[in-house]
Amino acid sequence: MGVGLSISRLGSIFNNLASPRVANSGGGVEAAFWIGALLTACSTAAAGAIVVVDRRATRKLRRRREREGPGSLTAALLEGDEAEAGDAGPTGADDFEENATAARSASACVAAAEAEVRVTDVRKFGPLFWLLTLSCFVVYGCVLPFNNVASGILLERNFFTSPPQNCHLEHPDQCSRGYMQPGTNEALEADGGICLVAPTQAPVLPSSVNHTEADSERSGEWEEAEYVYPSLTSQHVDCGDTFWTDACTADYCAKQKSATERAGKAMSIPYLISALSSPPLGHLVDRIGRRAQIALASAALLFGVHLTLALASSSPVGPLVGQGIAYSLYAAVLWPSVPLTVPKRFTGTAFGVITSIQNIGLALFPLMIAGIYNASGGRYIPNVEFFFVGCAAAGVVVGVFLNRLDRRYGRKLNGVSKEEREEEEVIVSNSIRDEGGRDFAVVEEDDYFSPLT
Repeated sequence: MGVGLSISRLGSIFNNLASPRVANSGGGVEAAFWIGALLTACSTAAAGAIVVVDRRATRKLRRRREREGPGSLTAALLEGDEAEAGDAGPTGADDFEENATAARSASACVAAAEAEVRVTDVRKFGPLFWLLTLSCFVVYGCVLPFNNVASGILLERNFFTSPPQNCHLEHPDQCSRGYMQPGTNEALEADGGICLVAPTQAPVLPSSVNHTEADSERSGEWEEAEYVYPSLTSQHVDCGDTFWTDACTADYCAKQKSATERAGKAMSIPYLISALSSPPLGHLVDRIGRRAQIALASAALLFGVHLTLALASSSPVGPLVGQGIAYSLYAAVLWPSVPLTVPKRFTGTAFGVITSIQNIGLALFPLMIAGIYNASGGRYIPNVEFFFVGCAAAGVVVGVFLNRLDRRYGRKLNGVSKEEREEEEVIVSNSIRDEGGRDFAVVEEDDYFSPLT
């Protein structure tokens, strides 16, 4: 499971690095979406291939069972009954045949009853599973939705901050730079001196713009017929429109594109940490247990991360490293914990329920974040970050109750399960070389098959 999570994080890293470059290379956001659609099509094709492979494997297993007949224990019992039936004569043989048929029918009925899945099975899930699901709901609420808006947060906080407040353009009602500004339009301070704009600050924008397509021969490249803004703000500037990019605010859009790419690199830090650490962390959790305790610690770390992003103006690298560590730890303990909280035959249903509830949160939280953003005047800091702080705080509270309940249930989550200990013993025993000097266990040819052949 750790390896699977690691590979999926590599896809997120690719997205964070490639999307800004594709959008800024001239294709715009539409080009980035088309690449996303192409990757989704590849994923769909891979899923279809998995279905084909799975069906072939199922058919091979079915044929093998038909050839082998009943299991070894059942076969041994039937052999014993057959021997007794031979001693008892024809009547005993008839009774044996009837008993064997009845036993097989009963076994088939029991297997069919256990395999049947009902929606009402969720009523048999205990409070430990539901607390784990609630923890997943709130903790993932400050992880995946954060990545959706991380670029905007990092731009606003670190890479493309507001321009100096006391600065204005020499000609405030004219474009700052581009072919609609044939001269110069420098940013000045209130006393007339040159305004010093830091590398991480946005250039000063005009206070107003009034242009129509009649003002330029190149207006056919523009997205709109007119650009009339008596009070221009950064929300009006769309750097995907050539009017802003080439004609009127070329300096602003060029700096924004560069900042967007730097923000994309920073956004990849949590996923890079997760990609590298998920497999070893999964192995560590298998050895030491402590799943509920690690889930609590992860939520507490996320609380500190988002509180820092909300209130401090320091480098984002530290908080993003913390986000990556917390994300890796939480994912490493959450999904392996699900089978420990429900009966074995309900494991698939349990995974379906927790994933469904998680996706409900991932659908609702972006809507809530958008509402907070609009209510905050088009700014992420600090209110959107306070929302993530609230999710992390809820995760801490749920984590405390999860640990208390786990103690009552015999440390199912914080302990190391019997199955894991037995599996580790098998791995250790198989790693010891036998007397013949072979490094690997001997596998009979009939015990191995590939669904691809």
